[in-house]
Amino acid sequence: MTRAAVLACAAALAAAPGCHGGARDAGESDDPVEAPLPLPDRAGEHADEKPGFIAVLTPRRSHDVVVPYTSASATLLVKLGDAVTRGQQLARLDDRQLRQELEAARAQARTAQAAIVQAEVDKRGAEVVLKRENLAESQGVGSVADVAAATQAVAKASATISFAHATADERATRIAQLQAHLGEMTLAAPIDGSVALIYPQDGARVEEGRPVIRIISGDVFVKFAVPADRLDTIKLGDTVDVRIDRRPNLVTAKVSHISPELDAVAQMIIADADLIDPPADLQPGTVCRILPRRRIATAAPPPPAN
Repeated sequence: MTRAAVLACAAALAAAPGCHGGARDAGESDDPVEAPLPLPDRAGEHADEKPGFIAVLTPRRSHDVVVPYTSASATLLVKLGDAVTRGQQLARLDDRQLRQELEAARAQARTAQAAIVQAEVDKRGAEVVLKRENLAESQGVGSVADVAAATQAVAKASATISFAHATADERATRIAQLQAHLGEMTLAAPIDGSVALIYPQDGARVEEGRPVIRIISGDVFVKFAVPADRLDTIKLGDTVDVRIDRRPNLVTAKVSHISPELDAVAQMIIADADLIDPPADLQPGTVCRILPRRRIATAAPPPPAN
């Protein structure tokens, strides 16, 4: 809600007590009725009627488990709210396509090895020809051109062997990558905690690099945004009140961190506050508002007497 909307709602609420409708009862005074002032939330600390800052309860630790490889489907092994331990299986990804690619890579690797053997055979044959041509040339029955051609054939066979080895190494690397991906097709919990969010539906296709499950752990703190024109109302170490959605009582918190950088687009500063003696059943993701307390001005000390 924008500040203008908040002020408009406050004005409407202030006018509401005077709207009775119908004729006045006999004996009512014609004097104007003074609307009562709204009561402050806590001993006058919010009598300035500032709406505060939008905030959310945030877990201390959270981790998104992402998909290491695109899969046609994901089989979920946990449900929302489940408690999990580090290393526990969370989901299994369909690995049929990956296994097909692995088999194709192994076949290509066998072809590359066969190419190495063939290239080595060709080189030995070229070396035999070169030896014969050198002998013939030394006996005067061969030509220099035949020796050069045989020498070139040996060099070509050597280059073919090098290329075949490089191809085989490339195929081996591909196989290692696919085997590593295959080992990652079972997703495990990186931390102890509970399942806070499941992104895809059970059995849905998942894309590489996309999150599947969010695990959270630890207590909660408050993360809130302060508009640029109200930065002077919040200081590091301030004690503030937190109005949590659907809870009647305020909770106290202490500002623990204020970002040094202003978001140029939103014109907001992000800040954190640690809750003091919070209820045990607070849920991460709950919307709340930070209500700054009014600072009490302290009188300046009198000047020292001469």
